[in-house]
Amino acid sequence: MVYSFGGQPQSIPWKIFSSTTTKGPVTVAVKLTDGTATVVLEPLDFIWSAPAVAPRSGDYRSGQKGAIVEFFGWPHDQVEAECQFLAQAGYLGAKLFPSQEQILSTQPFNSVLNPWYFMYQPVSYRLQGRMGSRDQLRSTIATCRSLGVRLYADAVINHMTGSGNDANPYHRNPQAGCSLWGGKNSSLAGGRSPMYTQGFVYTTNQRTGLPASQEFPAVPWSPVDFHCERALNSWTDPLDLNAGWLTGLVDLNTERDNVQERIAAYLTDLISIGFSGFRIDAAKHIKPDDLASIFGKVRRNLGGSFPPDFIAWLEVLLGGESDMLMCNPNSGYNYGAYLEQALSGNGLTKSEIDMIKIWNSGYPKETDKGVCTISPWRSAIQNDDADQQMPGSSSRDMGDQGCILVKGCQEDVHRGFEMKLFQSPNGATDNDNQFPIRLVLSSFYFPNDTALGIPDGQSDCSLCQTTCNGCQGVKKVTAFNAGSKGYDGQTGQVDYTRVHRDASIVNAMRQWIHLSPLTSKNNNNIISMR
Repeated sequence: MVYSFGGQPQSIPWKIFSSTTTKGPVTVAVKLTDGTATVVLEPLDFIWSAPAVAPRSGDYRSGQKGAIVEFFGWPHDQVEAECQFLAQAGYLGAKLFPSQEQILSTQPFNSVLNPWYFMYQPVSYRLQGRMGSRDQLRSTIATCRSLGVRLYADAVINHMTGSGNDANPYHRNPQAGCSLWGGKNSSLAGGRSPMYTQGFVYTTNQRTGLPASQEFPAVPWSPVDFHCERALNSWTDPLDLNAGWLTGLVDLNTERDNVQERIAAYLTDLISIGFSGFRIDAAKHIKPDDLASIFGKVRRNLGGSFPPDFIAWLEVLLGGESDMLMCNPNSGYNYGAYLEQALSGNGLTKSEIDMIKIWNSGYPKETDKGVCTISPWRSAIQNDDADQQMPGSSSRDMGDQGCILVKGCQEDVHRGFEMKLFQSPNGATDNDNQFPIRLVLSSFYFPNDTALGIPDGQSDCSLCQTTCNGCQGVKKVTAFNAGSKGYDGQTGQVDYTRVHRDASIVNAMRQWIHLSPLTSKNNNNIISMR
């Protein structure tokens, strides 16, 4: 084998780089000695190549406190354009949606072309997602950091794509009129990475002659790296929670050391390209011990400590299982005090453990259930969130203490809850020093209750090539709007909501981080007071 780093061939599969000799991404390729085959890998990015985060006034505590805008369905280049506003408004940062290679198709799924949840069905850990390429991502991160705005990733590490959403050429579903479909594509420009599952396949592998199984060579994952197929039909059984296939998504066996190492390498890559941290999707379905081990490996990869501004927040939907998941450290499956102990056992210091938050799904109605065994400093809170956008979703019960804008919540009511998030959040006894990470969702309206695509252009039915009758699409809308004052669009009218631009929400947030309010005289035309 011949290994090439930055175009320089060598016979050994490793090379040492330093900040004094390497300033940008390094290309990587491997080829057979006889030159008959070459594999080009993702470039290597180095943390020192990302611009330093420009300093700004405000109580950000070196990146450990502030408001983060979640840009649901915003392409990377649109977030890049928005970062000037975020910096001037006073937001700590922006969370992008999954950046890894993910499923795309030219055939509708449940009559919808490329629904939003395809973003959460990974094909590989190549940073070539639906929202933009690795180059676009690098540019977005560099621009935003130069303006003082940190970027956060959405890391999908519990599973890969849905069973049956793969490159196998022949699928059928005997429970749905024996419907047939072919292989799926991906967000990778120029062709998908190989991806195979066992679901709905009725032929053997064309190359091996063996029955289909879970294989993702670009990671690489082999069949032994997954849990055996298991329905997730109990929310109180730790085995089901950890090993069950969530809505049919092929579940990674995170108990395996090699799986933990590969996930840690992916998370390290996110930090290396310039992300300041990440959300862990579906963390509730990864055993606390496994998560602690993964964080320990990431820390090791980064030289034995996290960057000073690093944060992560874990999606742990509490539901009726809050006692097991948070309040009882001896439950055998606990993300509260037990996870803290496990993180400590993997070498994390107290200050590093404090960087790893639990996203408090109990907020705002039952905030206490998310902090029963941890400090409120380790709790991240939010009113409107992405999981609730889809009609029928009910993974959180906010009662009359919060609401979802795109599900009919009145603008003034929604604005009030978003302001309350910063002014007097439920459960806070020290608003300045508790719940240091607070998230604001910038979403979009679906055209109706069943057309669940994204207005990024990839859900437009003009792209459909197979079984297009009845296709429900979403036309493209430009996410960035320099003239927006927030609360754009309405039910039945596809548009991005841009609530993070609302002047009242911005000023409530600014007061929380000790900045003076923006007015029509000092806002430099970035927002307009109502």
